[in-house]
Amino acid sequence: MVERWVRAQNEHDFTAYSALYAPRFSGTKRVGSYSKRFDRASWLRDRQPMFRDGVVVQATDLQLSGTPSAVRVVFTQDFVAPGFHDRGAKELFLVTQSGGLLVAREEMLVSNIAEAAPITDSAVLAFHRDGAVVERSFGSKPTDAPRLLPRGKFDSYEAALPIAPSALRDSTRAWLGRSIVSYAKDGSTCQGTVTRFEVRVSAEPHFGMRQAWDGEDGEKKATPSEIASAIWNIARDDDRFVVAVLDHECKGLWAATHASPFTPATSPAAPLRTAAIKAFKALPGYRELQARFERDSGGSRNAWETVDGELNVVELRTAPESALVVVSARAGASCNGFNGNLSAIWKVTGADARASFTPRGVIEDGLDLLKVHGAIDQNNDGSLELLAGPEVYAGALSVLRLGSNGYESKTLFATSVWECPC
Repeated sequence: MVERWVRAQNEHDFTAYSALYAPRFSGTKRVGSYSKRFDRASWLRDRQPMFRDGVVVQATDLQLSGTPSAVRVVFTQDFVAPGFHDRGAKELFLVTQSGGLLVAREEMLVSNIAEAAPITDSAVLAFHRDGAVVERSFGSKPTDAPRLLPRGKFDSYEAALPIAPSALRDSTRAWLGRSIVSYAKDGSTCQGTVTRFEVRVSAEPHFGMRQAWDGEDGEKKATPSEIASAIWNIARDDDRFVVAVLDHECKGLWAATHASPFTPATSPAAPLRTAAIKAFKALPGYRELQARFERDSGGSRNAWETVDGELNVVELRTAPESALVVVSARAGASCNGFNGNLSAIWKVTGADARASFTPRGVIEDGLDLLKVHGAIDQNNDGSLELLAGPEVYAGALSVLRLGSNGYESKTLFATSVWECPC
């Protein structure tokens, strides 16, 4: 199946390529730090221009895992086009349908290109259940049986295994005995000390896997230990993460090495909100999305973010006459047709319609609406680190930190999505 998929691209056979994709499909394109989610129709529209001379696709280091109803394929993809070379991990989820195996989900997990700019490291970590995520990829596979963590009806599936400090690299093991402060959305904090480590997997399984676990279609209903083992075995190294577990219960979404003043994100007064939206709609990126929306919708004059989308405006006010203002918009959340996502940050002087706006960053590579809840100043130098998430799509937690090109987003944690979200 994978060989047919590669051959269709290298022979520029778009018809054969299209036939490999299931009717219910979701794809995530990633080029450097840019990412975008597509349904089947928009994915094929995006891919078709790439079926031309000079484009070569290679797939190596093939890994297969899964169940009789769903197979996860992960490999290293090299994509070469005139003046461009992209290399990284690619994931396909294959499902069995009447015509044989078809691709139900595709994602470029990692994209390494020469033009990709690094994001400045942040002191902020993700907080997961009872500790901080101190390592986001774990290669060793312990031989003990994992356990399934408690979950609500609509929560992701999570499996965990204790891990000895000696099995971890020095930089991770150094967290043992250190103090960590957790932050909730409202800025409330909780401090604890790292006493042990666990390796965990957080995943949203493909619906075929969940049906099999629930005993549908004549399958035997799976036990919690069987589900935990299935999740553990299908996970890749970059699906596993290490949590530094604290000595007592704390709640939160983010973590840091020490407590810092918290600046909450609040709704700005109406005049400032209106001025911020005006500045947002004047951005080139906004106008490009509006033009594409009008083309895709047959000439609609509605604002692109008002159709199956939302817009969010918050301010982080550090002084009476100074604040950061964040405007975020998303459309096409249901994967039907048009998809758009844009966020922008300004430093604002003043608090009304006459406020002056100084650009501090535009973010166009998100998969979900950017929701900033607050900020902390870890370095005590006025450079606020903005805390955002969790996103709906993958429960992603992120931090936005001021770099040489303005505020840049760094993902701290995300659930591994093995399901089609559409």
